[in-house]
Amino acid sequence: MKGVGLIFKKEWMEFSKDRRTLLFTFVIPLILFPAIFMMMTKMAQGDSVRRRGQASRIVLNDPGGVMKPFLLEETKLFQLVEAPGGDLKQALRDKKFDLAVDVEEDAPGKLRRQEPFAVKAMVDESESASELALKRLKEAMQKQDQVWVQARLEAIRAPKDLPKPTNLIIEKASDLALEMSKLLGMIVPYILLIGLYTNAMQHGVYMTAGEKERHTLLSLLSTPLPRSHVIWGKLLATFSIGVLGTVMNVVGMGLGFLILGQQAVGSEAATAGAAAAPSLSFASLASPATLGLTLLLLIPLGLFFSSIILVLGTQAKNSREAMTAITPGIFVVVMLGVFSMSPGLEKMAALPYVPVLNVALTIRKLFSHEFVAWQYLLAFVMTSGLAAAMAWVSTSILNRESVIFKQ
Repeated sequence: MKGVGLIFKKEWMEFSKDRRTLLFTFVIPLILFPAIFMMMTKMAQGDSVRRRGQASRIVLNDPGGVMKPFLLEETKLFQLVEAPGGDLKQALRDKKFDLAVDVEEDAPGKLRRQEPFAVKAMVDESESASELALKRLKEAMQKQDQVWVQARLEAIRAPKDLPKPTNLIIEKASDLALEMSKLLGMIVPYILLIGLYTNAMQHGVYMTAGEKERHTLLSLLSTPLPRSHVIWGKLLATFSIGVLGTVMNVVGMGLGFLILGQQAVGSEAATAGAAAAPSLSFASLASPATLGLTLLLLIPLGLFFSSIILVLGTQAKNSREAMTAITPGIFVVVMLGVFSMSPGLEKMAALPYVPVLNVALTIRKLFSHEFVAWQYLLAFVMTSGLAAAMAWVSTSILNRESVIFKQ
């Protein structure tokens, strides 16, 4: 196996010569994803603060003057504006106001008769400002409804708790760390599938069809090294580069999620008090056991993808032809990755027996703290068998003289 190590070392030396490739493969993901998530967080915070600091512009049609008084009291939340001319819906879509409220004409009479009256609100669901205005209106109406109900109860000398026969107490079974872990578990398989394939694709083409173009493959095969050692060395180099690049992407994503989680912790602390705020760390999102089992599962999956790429690369005349042959696989992998993010995926009984997808399901359950040992072993053994079969195929193809001298 000394020859395998020599080829492996050769490929890594060629790969490491280009510092830009090393930077974009291993370093940029650790910087890019946290930076993106930090930027998203800052923008969301700024937009949220800006919207909370502005009063919602309300077009109010209240003939009986039932709602106008308590809306005018909330000057920080509501600003009553005149209705613009023309189509009211179009004016709302043009952001001339945030919400249109129409109160039925007989509202004062129904209020005196203790009958409910209708309030119609026109909202633009595509605009966050309009959604915020509707939320504020609901809260203001709920508060005013309580005032009217309490007045009615006092009029008949009834207990204040009369309209509340039940008191709902909510106890969360999951914490913030578990919720973030489940969300991470939906995204990680998608990133892994695409990352493993695309990272291996770029460097696999360079090591196979690229060697033909540079006329170095023939020189390499003329050495005393067995051809099987050559293909295994290239396979391991392609695999290691693909896996390491993918791991860096996942770590970067994890750091980004940690930033979002800390933002959620800060929001919860502002609501419940600093003492009641939950703690969140990288270890709480993914334990060492979860990361270790995930990495172990990446070994056969990465070998499987790398073998496919090497098979296609060795049969191509040049890099362009190799890319043409390998690129359609991206669409297949993307489709599998998107499918792996679907809700309810874990309920499909046949999915543990579907190659590649069973890996995505297993990783998803690992992060969601729903580990099933037999499903993990099945995915590992099945993927290992596929990787071994494809490695044998790639070795057999490279042994053919027609492939080496294909022009």
